[in-house]
Amino acid sequence: MKRHLIIINFIIILLLATVYVSGYYFINYPIQFNFRHSIQESGFEYFPVILAVTAIVTYLLSSLPLKASDFKGKFLRIYPIINTIVILFFTISAGNEFIKTKKELSKKEKEYALHAEKDIKNDKVIILYAGGLSIDSQYEKVSNKIADIQKKYGVTYTNTGCIIDPIDIEAQKKYAEKVKPYLERRNGKGWENRMQKEIDCIK
Repeated sequence: MKRHLIIINFIIILLLATVYVSGYYFINYPIQFNFRHSIQESGFEYFPVILAVTAIVTYLLSSLPLKASDFKGKFLRIYPIINTIVILFFTISAGNEFIKTKKELSKKEKEYALHAEKDIKNDKVIILYAGGLSIDSQYEKVSNKIADIQKKYGVTYTNTGCIIDPIDIEAQKKYAEKVKPYLERRNGKGWENRMQKEIDCIK
């Protein structure tokens, strides 16, 4: 009987560890899921502390004279219950953050879809990118020539700065999804390669 309880405890602990690590992904969605990265970034080194706390709570509850059962038996029965409560807590917390982020992402995607329709109508597609550096003044002439070539193809590239918002970057995919077919109809297939060749010629 106790062997059966030990197996149950082991399974619950494994499940708790999985929920703890996976919670990092759901809380930080829409980052790309990587289990190894999640282990490193989730603060997994504190996981033994969680087990120790639940073990202390279980110890205190097992010490109460609730039933005519030995301490070990009560501990093995109560420990998985306490850890299951912790699993539910982590699941609900991560789930709430995930749902909140999904709603925010959906809202931004709709905004970008509307922007795409407006930009297509005005024949001025604006491609946003993050993390780039501003152009030095001595390269301003080259920069202006590049911008003229890009405008010929109906696109303008705008640097949004070094601050990267994962939700905004993910939402921009909706914009790209809308404008890609339009730009291919406007410029023909392989237009990006042709544009880049023209840009390379002036660098």
